Amino acid sequence: MKWCWLLLMLSIMLLSSSVCAETVKLCSSDRTGLSEKDGTGYYWDVLSAVYKIEGLQLIHTSAPFIRCLKMIEQNKVDGAVAVFQTPQRSKKFTYPQIRLGYSSYGLTSLKETAFAQIENVQGEVGLIRGYDFSAWLPSHLTIHPVGSLTQAIQMLKFKRIPYHAGDLVDVFLTMKKMGEQPKDYTQRAMYSKSLYVPFSKDARGQKLANLFSSGMSKIYQNGTLERLMSKHKISNSILGDFK
Repeated sequence: MKWCWLLLMLSIMLLSSSVCAETVKLCSSDRTGLSEKDGTGYYWDVLSAVYKIEGLQLIHTSAPFIRCLKMIEQNKVDGAVAVFQTPQRSKKFTYPQIRLGYSSYGLTSLKETAFAQIENVQGEVGLIRGYDFSAWLPSHLTIHPVGSLTQAIQMLKFKRIPYHAGDLVDVFLTMKKMGEQPKDYTQRAMYSKSLYVPFSKDARGQKLANLFSSGMSKIYQNGTLERLMSKHKISNSILGDFK
């Protein structure tokens, strides 16, 4: 009887260990319609489908963007959601071969401070801490770090900053959620760039990156990716990446 009890306890421990091993924990800032704190949104739906088809369970967590990146380095999460690939980040993180998507970035301003060309823009530009827009933001602009899109939109509204640099879809969706009127603002696209899910720079990170790429291919092939894009009304399609 004693040995049966020990074998039962050992089985439970092994089962528990197996369950823990079959999870992937990803971090994202709270992005309206894309990666909300409660685990809803397009990105969370896609990532859940990607890892489910590979036999893993997704665990989501929410934190400011720059903290998410730090949490990867500290091994508190496996990866972060919707991140640019830069030479500096490539040294710290493992990037999958397949991208999560892409976004159009640009400047948002009140209509009264609209501009014809970015070279004519003067003054402070709001930028979420940790975001890298060095590829298209002129060096003469003064960056004003902000903690969130909500803060940035409020600062635009009360004319504390004349412009905000960011993902135009993110800004538009956040405006609507806040009850702001997008017609009172001007948005000008400047640049499009791919978004990835970077993972830790180790064997586990490489494994999860590989599973992400294979999972994305599988949910494209079975039609899940297209259905999720349609469900969330995602216009920046990456379906052509798989053809």
